Amino acid sequence: MRKKALSMLMGLALGVTTIFSSVGTMGVTVYAAENGVTDAECTDKDTAAPTPDDTVPDANQYKYQKDELAAFCHFGPNTFNELEWGFDQSTQKKLYAGRTPDQIFTLESDFDAETLVTTLKNAGFKKLIVTAKHHDGFCIWNSAYTDYDIASTSYKNGEGDILAEISEACTAANMDMGLYLSPWDVAESTFGANGGTIDNAYNEYYNNQLEEILSNPKYGNKGHFVEVWMDGANGYNNVPQTYNFEKWFATIQKYEGKEAGYKADCMLFGAGTHTTVRWIGNENGFADDTTWAKSRISNGQIYNDESQRAGDYKGDPTDGYSNGYEDGNHWTVPEADARITSGWFWGTQKNTPRTLTNLAEMYFRSVGHNATLLLNVPPNNEGKVDKAIQDRVVEFGQNVQDTFRTNLAKADGTTITASNVRGNDIDFKPGNAVDDDDATYWTTDDGTTSGSLTIKWDSAKRFDVVSIEEAIQNGQHINSYKVEYKENDNASWQTMESGVTVGSKRLIRTSPISATQVRITVGTSTGKVPQLSEVGVYKASKGFQLSGAAPDGMDSTSVNDKTKFKFSSSGWNPQTGTTYINGQNTWSNKAGASFTYEFDGTKVYLMGTKDPGHGQAYVYIDDMDTPVATIDTHDTVRSTGAKIFESADLKNGHHTLKLVAKTTAAIGVEAAYVINNGGKGMLEIENETYTMNEGSDLAVKIKRVGGTTGEITAKLEPNPGSAIQKHFNTELISTVQFANGESEKEISPAAHANRVPTTDGDVYFTLELSSSSPVIGLSSSAKVTILDADAITRDSLNTLITESEGLKEHLYSEGWTAFAAALSSAKTVAANVNATDTQIKNAYSTLYAAKEALVVRTQYTTDDRFQFPWKPGTSATLEAEFATTITEACGDTQWRCEVNSENWASNGKYINSLNKTNTGTDKVEYAYNAKKPGTYHVVATYRSGDTNNGNKLAWSEANNKITAGNITTPHTKVNNVLSVGTVEFDIVVTKAGEGTLILQPVDNSGAPQLDKLEITPKNVAVESYDITATAGEGGTITAEGLADGKVSVTEGESATFTITANDGYEVSDVKVDGTSVGKRTSYTFENVTAAHTIEATFAFANYTAANPFEFPTTKGTTKTLEAEHATTITEACGATEWRCEVNSEAWASNGKYINSLNKTSTGADSVAYAYNAPVAGTYKVTVTYRSGSDTNKLAWSEQDGKITAGQVATPNSKVNNVLQAKTVEFNMVVTTAGAGTLVFTAPDGDSPQTDKFDIELVKLADEADLTELQTAITNAEAILNAADKDKYSAAALVELQELVNAGKQLTTASSQADVDAKKAEITAKIADIQTQFTITATAGNGGKIAPTGATNVYKGTSKAFTITPNDGYHVDSLTVDGTAVDVVTEYTFSDVTANHTIAVTFAKDAMTVAKENLLAAINTANERLAQTDAYTPASLEALQNAVDEAQTVYNKADATQTEVDNAKANVEAKIAALKEKADKSALRLAVKAAEGEAALTDKYTEESIAALQTAIDAANRVLADDNATQAEVDAQVGAVNAAKAALEEKKAPVVKEELEKAVADATEVVGATDKYTEASLAALQSAIDAANEVLQNSDATQDEIDAAVQAVKEARAALKAKDDDKKDDSNKDDDKKDDNNGSDNNGGNNNGNANNGSNNNGSFNNGSSNNGTANGTSNVAKAAKTGDTSNVAGMAMLCLAAGLVVVMAKRRRTN
Repeated sequence: MRKKALSMLMGLALGVTTIFSSVGTMGVTVYAAENGVTDAECTDKDTAAPTPDDTVPDANQYKYQKDELAAFCHFGPNTFNELEWGFDQSTQKKLYAGRTPDQIFTLESDFDAETLVTTLKNAGFKKLIVTAKHHDGFCIWNSAYTDYDIASTSYKNGEGDILAEISEACTAANMDMGLYLSPWDVAESTFGANGGTIDNAYNEYYNNQLEEILSNPKYGNKGHFVEVWMDGANGYNNVPQTYNFEKWFATIQKYEGKEAGYKADCMLFGAGTHTTVRWIGNENGFADDTTWAKSRISNGQIYNDESQRAGDYKGDPTDGYSNGYEDGNHWTVPEADARITSGWFWGTQKNTPRTLTNLAEMYFRSVGHNATLLLNVPPNNEGKVDKAIQDRVVEFGQNVQDTFRTNLAKADGTTITASNVRGNDIDFKPGNAVDDDDATYWTTDDGTTSGSLTIKWDSAKRFDVVSIEEAIQNGQHINSYKVEYKENDNASWQTMESGVTVGSKRLIRTSPISATQVRITVGTSTGKVPQLSEVGVYKASKGFQLSGAAPDGMDSTSVNDKTKFKFSSSGWNPQTGTTYINGQNTWSNKAGASFTYEFDGTKVYLMGTKDPGHGQAYVYIDDMDTPVATIDTHDTVRSTGAKIFESADLKNGHHTLKLVAKTTAAIGVEAAYVINNGGKGMLEIENETYTMNEGSDLAVKIKRVGGTTGEITAKLEPNPGSAIQKHFNTELISTVQFANGESEKEISPAAHANRVPTTDGDVYFTLELSSSSPVIGLSSSAKVTILDADAITRDSLNTLITESEGLKEHLYSEGWTAFAAALSSAKTVAANVNATDTQIKNAYSTLYAAKEALVVRTQYTTDDRFQFPWKPGTSATLEAEFATTITEACGDTQWRCEVNSENWASNGKYINSLNKTNTGTDKVEYAYNAKKPGTYHVVATYRSGDTNNGNKLAWSEANNKITAGNITTPHTKVNNVLSVGTVEFDIVVTKAGEGTLILQPVDNSGAPQLDKLEITPKNVAVESYDITATAGEGGTITAEGLADGKVSVTEGESATFTITANDGYEVSDVKVDGTSVGKRTSYTFENVTAAHTIEATFAFANYTAANPFEFPTTKGTTKTLEAEHATTITEACGATEWRCEVNSEAWASNGKYINSLNKTSTGADSVAYAYNAPVAGTYKVTVTYRSGSDTNKLAWSEQDGKITAGQVATPNSKVNNVLQAKTVEFNMVVTTAGAGTLVFTAPDGDSPQTDKFDIELVKLADEADLTELQTAITNAEAILNAADKDKYSAAALVELQELVNAGKQLTTASSQADVDAKKAEITAKIADIQTQFTITATAGNGGKIAPTGATNVYKGTSKAFTITPNDGYHVDSLTVDGTAVDVVTEYTFSDVTANHTIAVTFAKDAMTVAKENLLAAINTANERLAQTDAYTPASLEALQNAVDEAQTVYNKADATQTEVDNAKANVEAKIAALKEKADKSALRLAVKAAEGEAALTDKYTEESIAALQTAIDAANRVLADDNATQAEVDAQVGAVNAAKAALEEKKAPVVKEELEKAVADATEVVGATDKYTEASLAALQSAIDAANEVLQNSDATQDEIDAAVQAVKEARAALKAKDDDKKDDSNKDDDKKDDNNGSDNNGGNNNGNANNGSNNNGSFNNGSSNNGTANGTSNVAKAAKTGDTSNVAGMAMLCLAAGLVVVMAKRRRTN
């Protein structure tokens, strides 16, 4: 078998340089021989090969591990919608619901499978796993079992098949294929059906899809898949489906396994006990340093790692790494999956490829740690791989090939020897390890459990990578390895790296090394022998080198660059080593040793070594007289390449840095990094680690260091580790934009952790900064740990508390205050038996984070001094080993003055000895701070072996701030064994402040081993201070010892104040010394050293039975019920997004609202309000809401039936798809007066977001309901007042007016029956008036009739028809409704009440005298003569005379035609001359309407009714006058209507009760001159005086009363305690919050208005005003405020009061 070409994959982070030398528990001591066996010494002896292990890889597994590199291809709807998981993470339902496949999969161009596969193949990838179906359920092949597939899209007109296209490309390139087919399918309706049982339809559905792919020869490489990825995801809020794995696995192996004729079964990922490829435990592409390719199977369960959860069928670890087991019985390939971008699917915000450095790190920590690397390379939304991603894949592959192209172990002049060769047989010779044949290997004789290969060159070789490969075809059993090198043949061996596992491949990468020999030693457990198939020594390509350089864009200078680093002439020692940056280090242990470093830029870092034996140094920049920092390189563990100094931001330019060693403790420096980009700076994440809870957001601060010039843009994106998509939002990618001059920015949320209700253990992911520009600094990533909420219980909290209680404050230099607060809070929660799970989890996570944040103290420094305890009853421990400086002056070899470690010491460490000799005096010094002078008692713990009791301990202070002294420390031997003793003495601090305590021996007898000093105050003077407490309306403030508003506190002591809100109120704000500390229920003054004040204010929070919502009691008045003030809120549905809870947004009137009310099978949400309705009746409710659905409704009821239950629809309020506030009205009927509980719910489904309810009393319970009657009257008056009302019957209009008048007389006191009857009469009369009839007129030949045809006529009106014969014709006949009538030339239908017809015929005139037309004229005239009411008597008399004369002519037998014609003409002339009487219908109607209004004596003033009556009387006189002209009649119509319009309504009664109460309340406090300032009391008195004027004014309007109420309340609220003057003088901005946010207590301003809805249309709520004068006045007063002094507040009140006086004066003048 030929050795494969090396493969590659991608990685994260910088290269690993530290090496671990642990050995497996069953390993043996690593052994290596200097001399060994060469190939030449081996012969063919037919020695038996070692017996293979029972657990070995099959053919597929072996090939995969040797292939090393595989690729993942995620492509589907998520690509086009830029998502990771295509389902709703809160509901786990189909996210693309309602959208067709063609709308979510929008590929238009051809998918480029060939380029994808060719690129991967050329880069060294040997396999491609394709996501044929992800969790969203969409199939990228044409599936016969669903329409949710590519065939239902427009891609290639529905004929496209991505899986087939990729398969064709892989076949052409002969690349292995894997199939990813997600069992979790949110789109398939059968998923989870019937309770998700194993025999439901879904398992068959999935099996069918497996079979249709695996059985089809067009899918796979030549129709074959070598791996199937099951991905065991099955929901994460529940487990809805039981999978039938056994059936599926049988199907897979039927087509892809040995059953189908292949050498080995198909590899399975995530398949329980069938798993042959296992998840490595994170998505970073990292395997652990110790990784076994073996798992355990027992009792039907697979075990991959010690950290996995019990019962987890996949065996996934919870600690981020799947380590496997040395004694495992089942081979599983460790597969490290990772992504070349930040997402599995492509997206515009996640298409930046990882750097080559990241990918190299991935490769060396996966392939190099016995794993395979599965790297995701996602196509874009055009079906192609982005060029930047493609180029990075090519670059990665090229660097793998370049790195491993030349094996230096095979170079000319190389000798390879083995410590032992199995049987000295040529089959197992050392050279097998460099023959590029994995089938051959070197091994040892049985019983030889360790051995080594030594590679020796004839000249030194430079390398940085060593590769070791175990012959895993026989199993994996090497459990220890060590790689060493010699710089030359005479040098000693130096360790390059040591560790535990080798497996398929172990890669060791270091800084470059030059050596002539390399030795690789491996060991196994008893009964095994080491077997190495290949070893190699390589020089990494430039891109794969372990970088010692700074981040891209940052200058890096190695310490061996003597042009920039200038070291002092003595004291410095150069050193090389693989763990140092660039392999170089320079160190000194000489005090005063120095170097300078010159650089250009804006910020500098020194990189070097931290070590327990290292110490301090001064750092100067430019100014060589004053150090900018004292650095401390001491640490409890050794680390190289560490940051030992970071400068502040510097002015852009040339700088010189100087370092001077402070003591003889060592200083080691390796390199300098410099930000030198013109002042633009670089970005860093503030912290390296974060902790967050499930279901929470994380805010992260990004800092800009090294300058702020110009703009910088970067991305902050999450990268899964052991936390994967289900644990957190992987799509939350933040753009970080810094403008010119910006130095820091908080990204919130930078991450969101999901709530996962399974016990996964704590998981982690990383947040990473990236940019296309080189602007990312040293701290580019942070590890974020998500605490498992389900693993946190009360027991685990108590365990953490116990651990925390064991910690001691003096052992930590930072974080103790936050830790102590977290511990105290956690103990309170743990002690609360009713604490909720959420409280327990929050307490745990807070304490855990605080504990993790503690910084262990290693010594006292000038920045972290020992603090002398001065408070009574306190003490402090000074650990001797925390010395600021240790001076070893005697050169002692045994009893050196140094820190030693032994268990007897309190912290495990102590000062070993203090000696005095002729050469000098040892001493230890401690930087301290003594706040107060005085005497302090000391108990010193020590050990002394001087049985002569000569040991003495002396103390002093460098500047004599402590009285010097000494004490004998008797020996502590017991039975000649050193024991621990104590000695007591006093130290006198003569001068307070900072100093240096010096401990040293008195004489040559020396001082003892010193452990610690326990120091307590003995005689230290302390003061006493007063704390003054005040509480506003709505609550109280209490404290132990509180009397007359004050507590006296001893200096240094604490005092706790409890702030308690009254029923229905909440704490609004707490101010300490005039500065707000927020809403607090308690506040503790710690370490009191001065007088203080504390002031609590309260605000209304919610209605309670003792403080209920008050329904309005006066009709027409409105009160507002804010939804968020609910007495109780019941969230019964367990919703995650639309929870029944109070939320805050600006759209709501008070800034808050009830988010939702839901009703599901699990329960119904509700909000309840305690209320009091003094009167029963009907209330109009206007609800303000937001709704995104037309099906939302709101239901209401009262728990005891006192309010009639009902519901109202709340339609969709979206505008342009954006939610807007909307209102809807409904009536609420209170059937029983008194107290009750109003409950709102969702009648079915969901209800809207609810802001407020404006409630108006519209009808009392015992009142008649006039609503419908008033509607009928309104409709009637619309007819009566219509401009074209003359088309109706005048008599009917008068009748209608009479009915309207009668209706107006009815009141709410009338009977409902009378009201309903009158409404019915009016409605019937309207219908009667508007009834129409049809009159159809026809005419024969010889004339016409007008109007002709059908004419509509309103009931009760008249209609005239004119008949006109043609010349030579006369009317022959006239028929009305079929009956002949006398012929006339005009016919009138009067008081029409039915349909009619009229027909006329004409005949030609005879040649004799024609009298027919004369007769028709006479008949017409007679009709007019009958209309005596229509015409004046005189004109009728003239017509009568003409008729009489015409009748005579008509009767005259011999009348001539001329006589006939003249008589006819005379009659017609007199008809035309008829003079109409005046039309009085309008006047009659006006009088009727006026009479109706005049009867409303309760409504109008007597004077205006009298004036109307006078007009009515005058009109009646005109109506009675038959000779009245039309002008006279019209004048009276105008006069009556004018008088009616001038009716003056009586004034509505005003409500003064609230003003009277406000005045009474204010009067009680206005005399408190000892409590409040004179100015604020004067302002209150002015407001009271103005209010009394309003009360005494009988003509005062409601607006004036409301304004007076507001003025009095604001003046009272503005009262300033006398102590407040001092506060305000010193803090002019003290009340700035009030200017912006409203009231100081309940009833004041809110957001610049008066409590938003408290007063509407003259009614009050909580004493504050919303509309009108009161609101305007309040705002003016607030706007005038420029400071916050009582004078300004007082002036504002005076101005307001003065305004009321002016208003009153104006009213008196106008009245």
